[in-house]
Amino acid sequence: MYEHIDADDLELEAQGYAPAMPRRFSLLSLFSLGFALTATWNGFGSAIGTSLAESSSSGTIWTLVIAALMNLVVSLGMAELVSAFPNSGAQYYWSFKVASPEWAPFASYMSACISTCGWWLGLASVCNFVAATMLAILQICVKEYTPSPLHQWFGYVAVLWLAVLLNIYAARSLPALNQYLLYFSVSTLLVTILVILVCAAPNYQSSVWVFTDTTNLNRSYDKSFLFVLCLLNNTYGFMGTDAGAHLAEEIPSPSINAPKVMHGPLRLHVFEIYLQATGSDFATVLLLAAFAICLFGCAVANITGSSRQIWAASRDNCYPLSTWLAEIHPKHQMPMNAACLTAIFTTLYGVIFLRSTTAFASMVSANIVFMMTSYVIPQGIALWRGRSSVLPRRHFDLGRWGSFVNVTSCVWVCFLDIVACFPIIRPITSTNMNWVSVVIFITTAYMVLAWYLWQRHVFTGPRLGTQFIQKYRSQVAGLPHKYTSYSMVDQPSNEPIDKDGKVD
Repeated sequence: MYEHIDADDLELEAQGYAPAMPRRFSLLSLFSLGFALTATWNGFGSAIGTSLAESSSSGTIWTLVIAALMNLVVSLGMAELVSAFPNSGAQYYWSFKVASPEWAPFASYMSACISTCGWWLGLASVCNFVAATMLAILQICVKEYTPSPLHQWFGYVAVLWLAVLLNIYAARSLPALNQYLLYFSVSTLLVTILVILVCAAPNYQSSVWVFTDTTNLNRSYDKSFLFVLCLLNNTYGFMGTDAGAHLAEEIPSPSINAPKVMHGPLRLHVFEIYLQATGSDFATVLLLAAFAICLFGCAVANITGSSRQIWAASRDNCYPLSTWLAEIHPKHQMPMNAACLTAIFTTLYGVIFLRSTTAFASMVSANIVFMMTSYVIPQGIALWRGRSSVLPRRHFDLGRWGSFVNVTSCVWVCFLDIVACFPIIRPITSTNMNWVSVVIFITTAYMVLAWYLWQRHVFTGPRLGTQFIQKYRSQVAGLPHKYTSYSMVDQPSNEPIDKDGKVD
């Protein structure tokens, strides 16, 4: 009776969607994509100069540990949600499933928009870092060369569109590419540490200085608040842990494997660090080139994840041009239109860099606010409405720790959102002000206005509710081994399932 039926496709059809892309990602390749996207050591390295200026060595180290632990908590909350609702829409889909019927469409719409903004801002920051690294290499090789914002923007655009082309024309090779980047990134990290330690010997700082010094170069605030700013800065290296959820429809057994991926991977001052540590232009160029390759892998993974998120929401008419954005390219079997829209927006957004590097940097900082907020919206709603009443039985269940994880995640993200809006330098002027609060206000106001004027008339949310999914999971209880990995409800439905995976 169940011949030719795949349990993962049954689960997807139970959510109201026909399988649109092949499940080409294995657990390892999806983990590799998550590792490439978070690019923790590269993100940390990109921003380490700011951290050292704000809170010296000890603040940089200890805030990294705290940021890692807190982002692990947030990721655990998302891992539970993707186990309950394995769908490429991720936060967008989860918010609809756990919200009350009257608020579900609005919650889903806002989650989708906030997440998309976070993805795009994150992509802009990564492409900018890669471009800056390329110019730093050029500076070393050509001593008389002086970089300009226009040169950096051209590099930014080139990196962005190369990443898009790889996503389109090498879609089938992405799993292998991400695995290669995993091995390359880990190897590069180990080589970087080894080279810096060997070349810097014996001129090491004392362990007391490394773990206790809090000297800061920013005299605008006291050390305690600068420690908090350093904490926010180091959070950047952990963005993108939701990547596994957005590829839930391209991996076998997503309710089991996607949660494993989500809690697993965790100004270009790194140029000066490499140069001072090695004392060699050649070694610095090699290390910077490896650093740029790792960050480029992050850009590729960002487009992979963001295009799936946009495509998944567009299936339900969440955005303008949804019909166009929801198309899957028949040859490449990926959401090409969504990937191109991401690149077009990010290209235009980069023009800001030509006018004001300060405004560009502030807007990119909003990436942390948008991404982290999208992570906790469904967690907060589930907590408010009662976890037991809105979450179906699932393979990855936090159990009695669930409420603690959700509360901690929400408090942590609210704290980060507030800190992100504080001015970094005082006295405040138009040239050094923190534009993050302005960006957040304008963007959020536009989202809400667009909802009340247009989208609420056309968007009603994803197609099926939690109750149907619970019944549907019960129907596969008699299937072979790979089907029984799903949690079952106590009272299965009596409605038969036909060979196409649809309830009669």
